[in-house]
Amino acid sequence: MYEDMKRYVIEIGKILLEKDFIVGSSGSISSRVEENLMIITPGNMPFYSMKTSDLLVIDTSGNIIEGENEPSPEAAIHIAIYNARRDVNAIILAQPIYATAFAVAKKPIPMILNEVTLTTKGDIEVAEYASLRTIDLANNVISALKDKNAVLLAKYGIVSCGGDLEEALDILLRVERTAKIYILSRLVKGTS
Repeated sequence: MYEDMKRYVIEIGKILLEKDFIVGSSGSISSRVEENLMIITPGNMPFYSMKTSDLLVIDTSGNIIEGENEPSPEAAIHIAIYNARRDVNAIILAQPIYATAFAVAKKPIPMILNEVTLTTKGDIEVAEYASLRTIDLANNVISALKDKNAVLLAKYGIVSCGGDLEEALDILLRVERTAKIYILSRLVKGTS
């Protein structure tokens, strides 16, 4: 089922690898395919060798509908966002260098570029730390995300979401670029 969307998820994973936004099996990607169903990447499987047959279809309660692997350890985050936000149909969880630096420092990313502010709906906040796979982390993500399109995970990385995978990727790229520009602007300002 959903072979075209599975291929697109794999394609997005390859883009994330090329951009060094994920390493090995870190991160996860999902796409809502029906109101209560999503395709999600498996856990502990390197993205560079992932095939469409490795992906899973799960429902928004976490039940496996199709697939033989275990879903990503971040599945609870994906489920919580889909259940809270009917406008979200795609989610990417990644660790791009600059945005993740903010996540590790537990500092929000200020949206200093006008076009990015419109896309993200404001500064990117930090969800409080909790162990992966826990409902606490999922609840922290929902609390910090609100109606925005991205949120940082303390000590871990960033979640971007959108109406489709293309929008979720675009938001991720824009946030990472903004984080890089902000860090470099602070260095430049410090030299004046």
